[in-house]
Amino acid sequence: MDSSNMDFLNLALTFPTIIFTALLLVVILFWVITLLGFADIDMFESDLDIEPSSSNSNSAHSAPNFGFGSIPITVSISLVVMLSWLISIYAHKFFAYLLGDGVLFYVFGFVMLVVSAIIALPIAVIISKPLQRFFSSVETSRSSDLLALECTVVTGKVTPTFGQGRVNFQGTEQLIEIRSHDEYPFSAGDTVILLEHIKKQHCYIVTAKPW
Repeated sequence: MDSSNMDFLNLALTFPTIIFTALLLVVILFWVITLLGFADIDMFESDLDIEPSSSNSNSAHSAPNFGFGSIPITVSISLVVMLSWLISIYAHKFFAYLLGDGVLFYVFGFVMLVVSAIIALPIAVIISKPLQRFFSSVETSRSSDLLALECTVVTGKVTPTFGQGRVNFQGTEQLIEIRSHDEYPFSAGDTVILLEHIKKQHCYIVTAKPW
């Protein structure tokens, strides 16, 4: 391993950058679990009962999203962590002499972490703009409008308690929660039909294509 790689690892595994390195490893682990079908992309989204005509809808949509729009919180956090890590690496490399020794080392190291995250946030928002159309919320359309449409499974599996799919509605792809009965073992890439909307769980029951 050459000296440049050693320097990179040394920066990534020492304070303050090691904080973001640990967070990045958590993010990577989460996406590996998601790709394997054991987690939902929007598993941390608030479980709100939103109706287009209700006052609750206005309060929900007025909640701050820091400019990420319809991007799931897991995606936005992943972008911020990754960018914060990169910025911290270079800040650590070029401004290490400012860290000092003793208590000052940790004080200025913490400041470097905060500044890296602050700089990363607007950059992550800019990067997320082209991605927002892929995460258009199903709340923009009435649930009944999606019934009987074809949906492509995107998670590794679909069970009575887990699953996600993409449906094309009025020219826009929407990521939705889907569930199946035990007799239909769907997996990633399968095309299913949206059979029923479960309002309380904000998900759709899917079934196999009849043709």
